[in-house]
Amino acid sequence: MMIKDKRLLELVEKFEDLTIKRQMKALAYKAANSKSIFFKEILREFEKTLLQSYLEKYDHNISKMSLGIKIHRNTIQKKMKTLNIKEKKRKQA
Repeated sequence: MMIKDKRLLELVEKFEDLTIKRQMKALAYKAANSKSIFFKEILREFEKTLLQSYLEKYDHNISKMSLGIKIHRNTIQKKMKTLNIKEKKRKQA
């Protein structure tokens, strides 16, 4: 992830020092105290962001991703369709 804003970069580095559980608590607290975002939107956005991150990690190889995260590839493809995530062509070796 390329971040140009120094202040944002510092915050991200501090955030990354936290455990996943503490990061989730911080995000949940922030979301729960937001007046403009609702529960379903938060879950959808998190799920979409997480799925996109996994797709990047596995170079958009849904079969490898499926094995790595223990979710059937058909389920991943259905989630992608539901969350409006376009399937990208994988890079050729």
